[in-house]
Order: sequence, then structure tokens, then C-alpha cells
Amino acid sequence: MKKIIALIVSLMLAIGCVGAFAEGAGSELTVAINAQFTTLDPALNTETVNNYAITHMYAGMFMKDETNNPVNELCESYEISDDGLVYTFHMVKDAVWSDGVPVTANDFVYSYLRALSYGADNAWAINDMIGYVEGAKEYSANAIEAGESFDCTAEDAGAVGIKALDDYTLEIRLITPLPYLTKLMCSNVWLPVRADFAPQHESLWAFEAGYPTSGAYTLVECNENEDCVITKNPSYKYADSVKMDTINFKVMTDPAAQTLAFQTGEIDIAVGVDTDTAASYLGTDNLWIMPRASNYFLAINSGSTGPDWAKDANIRRALALAIDRDALVDVLGGAVIYQPLYGYVPKGVGGVSGDFREEGDADGYTLTYDPEQAKALLAEAGYDESNPLSITYKYSNNGMHGDVATMLQAFWQAVGVNVTFEAVESGVFYDQLDQGDFEISRYGYTATDDAKQFLDLWTRSIQVVAAVDDEAYDNMLTEAAKLTDPAEYYAELHKIEDYFCDQNVYVIPLFNYADPALIKDGVSGYRMLGDTPNFSQVVIEG
Repeated sequence: MKKIIALIVSLMLAIGCVGAFAEGAGSELTVAINAQFTTLDPALNTETVNNYAITHMYAGMFMKDETNNPVNELCESYEISDDGLVYTFHMVKDAVWSDGVPVTANDFVYSYLRALSYGADNAWAINDMIGYVEGAKEYSANAIEAGESFDCTAEDAGAVGIKALDDYTLEIRLITPLPYLTKLMCSNVWLPVRADFAPQHESLWAFEAGYPTSGAYTLVECNENEDCVITKNPSYKYADSVKMDTINFKVMTDPAAQTLAFQTGEIDIAVGVDTDTAASYLGTDNLWIMPRASNYFLAINSGSTGPDWAKDANIRRALALAIDRDALVDVLGGAVIYQPLYGYVPKGVGGVSGDFREEGDADGYTLTYDPEQAKALLAEAGYDESNPLSITYKYSNNGMHGDVATMLQAFWQAVGVNVTFEAVESGVFYDQLDQGDFEISRYGYTATDDAKQFLDLWTRSIQVVAAVDDEAYDNMLTEAAKLTDPAEYYAELHKIEDYFCDQNVYVIPLFNYADPALIKDGVSGYRMLGDTPNFSQVVIEG
């Protein structure tokens, strides 16, 4: 017998997520963000900055609530087969696109097949589909081999576990049980786009106003380097619950400029202020520490495009031991904003019976501050005052990344390492990392569904050019995915994290990354849905 999970959408959204309409609400909200937009295509996006707009414009089967749990949005109810491999989703029948056309299961099928056949550029975005959906890996590989000639509306997708049983029933067949599938389906790549507006192999359409969206807002305009303006979609199923009429996401990569604009009243919310500014607002109603399951860490390119020194685990360990995380966090604004991190997976993600990070920390860690040991390891590798190790540190020149770089340089120079900086524009930063164009670099990652998402990031199937090229690591994660007992599964993930971080030091964790934001007096209703701030419920008084 199937497990029936019937949830009343409107009730859950009203209580857990959307809220009630406020009389007299509505106006324009200006939010300063700290990086340029790179894409608004849900199938391609993996960057936080783009999520600010995307999550407001699209409605999927599910969405995250303020407790980071999935609630139904366009899904009315769903069933899971006894073996956990077949999900059947029953959609609401009165949801329409912003142009009034009904949203159907066929839109989801097109969107998922489009994402799988987009090309190599969205390899990370489709990882969950490839890893868990039946036939998805083979379908995507065929599409990449065929290139631009592959047409997902014409090619046979019968072997892919994605099917519209009728206009309002979607079936997804999995390779292995996945208890948190509905959480995954809250992410970008699972959002629907329209076949008549979203071509298969390109994404520039997403910057042009006028295409239909399924969510609370539609696009008015987007200049990638200046601003992105969205306006309320009256056709959205839950439009009566949307309080803010227009949201203007204003690109301000300079934290000082954001602070000044906030203080002069040019903007209502600043989400990219520096830590010194944030610290000056501690204890006031104007400071909002946006909670995220985010880690700020250093990625080391030990792969084929990396330097020779990075292939030595002892040198990687020496660089880690040279870092005083407490001092770093203190300079950045203190532990109220940033918490030192010694394991790779940050706080805020579930584990065996509690928080995954807290469980890992209970076992202790080995990458604690020890400059003398760092010097000894460097000496064993042949580096000393007469032959110092020289490294190039890459970071994006927005936010507080320059402050972190300066601190790291001081720590490493103290143990005899010469450090050269390479600062690049935020819009191309992750592209360069994807191509293996770095030695050691700052990195940040956010995931709210499972600890495995953080670990999967460095498997060879996910990376465009492998900075971590470890077959044993990949195999460990593949085997862990087959475990159905939660206790065994998370125990194995802890072992894999130890192998990845403590034993091999492929990355160096620094701190749990929380984003401080400044909120203008009289602004209320801002919230976090999952890992993304949501402003649809904002009201401005006065």
C-alpha cells in the first residue's frame, strides 16, 4: 500500500510561509546586494545573488518555510511507493503563469529535461537529478555529446524517470530511496519554465522582461551590473498574500557604498555590508543576521591544473595549521556574526540525531592553530627561509573577502610562506574556479537539505575541472548513498568528511558564514525561506 501524504496547500502556506494580506500594504522596496547578477535561468543558477530574484519569481512543487522545511506550493498532495523509488505528485489545478496560461505537469517535465540537456555549463545545478533520477545521467550524457542539435522536446525520454501522467500529475522515479527529495525540489533546477519562452540551450531570455513566471513576481528589468526590478504578479495563485508591490535589487559591490546609501535613506535594506559596519549595529533593531547553513572555506587545487605544492597533503595541512580562526573571526566582527569552523559541513544541517556539525565536533578535530607544527611540516617538504613556499591566493573583490585575504597573508607569512594576491571580479570568480584556474582560493557554499550536498560538491562528476581528483572519495559517497538506515548513513558521512577534510585537507574550513544585513526603521516582514531572504511580506511604515 502506498503512503499517502495529503497536505492542504493554502492552509500550510498561510500558517507556515506566506501569511495574510495586510491592508494598506504595498510600495517599493530597495535592497542593496553585493554582487552582479550572472543569470536568472533556474536551470543554470548556482549563485546566491541570483536567488534573490529567482526565488521571488518562480513557484515550484514545494518551497522552504522559515524553519527550513518544505511545504507544498503547486503540489497539492503526493504519494511515495513502498520501496521509496516512485513519487507521484498531484498538482493544484488553479495555478497559472503570469500570462494566465495554466501551469501543468508538462511544464515541469519540459523544465527538467531542458535542465538535463542544457549542456556542461550547468553540471553542478543538475547534480541531484543525475544522481537520483532514473535514466537522468544517461540522458544528460547523450545530450552533452550531441550538443546544440539535441532537442529535449523531440528526443526519446522514455528511460528517464520523469513523466506527466496527465496535465496535473507528475511522476518521478528514483535510482535509490531519497528521503529528502521534497527538500531538493525546493531548489532552482526543479522550478518550471515555459517551453515557448525558455529555449533549451541558452539563458539570455531570462534577463529580458516579459516572459511568464509562476511565482509572486515578474521581471520588469535587469541590468546585470546595476539592478534587477521585479513587480507583483497578480496571477500568482497566492497573490492576495503578497504585500510588497515592487522590489528593486540594487547592485552595490562596495560595502562602504551600501552603508552610505543605507544611512542616507537611498536603500531600505543592505545585505552586503562589511563586518565592521555590522558590528557597529550590534544590539539594535537595524541589524539582521541572516541565518544560513553556509561555510566559508579555502579550496585548494590539488588536481591536474593545480601547482605542485598543492598535491602534497602535508603542505595543505601546514597551511591549515597556520591559521588562527579565533583571531580571524575577531577581526571580522566576532563570533556573534561568524563562528569558527574546523569541520567542512557547517552548522544548520541535520545529522544522525541532531546537528551534523555538532556531532562531528564532539569527536574533536585536528586542524587547530599550531604554527610550530606548520613550520615543521613545511621544513619536511623542503621549504625554509632560504627556499620559502610561494602561493597565489585568489578571492573575489567584493564584500569582506579582501579582509580575509589580508589576515590569511599575515598567518602564512608568519610560518615562512610568501603570498601573492589575485583579486577578480565577482561575476567571473566562480567561473575561473570551475575551470581550475586557481591555486588556493576562498570559497563559500550553502545547502540546506543534507550534509551530503556539501561533500558531493567536490566529486569529479560535479566539478567542471577537478580540483579534487580522488576516485576513492567519489566511491565512498556513492556507497553512502545506498544506505537506507539514517544512523548508518550519517555515520558514514562523518567518516567521509574526516577523510576529505582532516586526513587529506582538500579544503580548509574557516568559519560558519552568516550574512549581516541592515534594515531601515519601519521595515518589517523580512524573513529567510530556506537559505534565501524573502521580501514579499515586507511592509514599510512611516
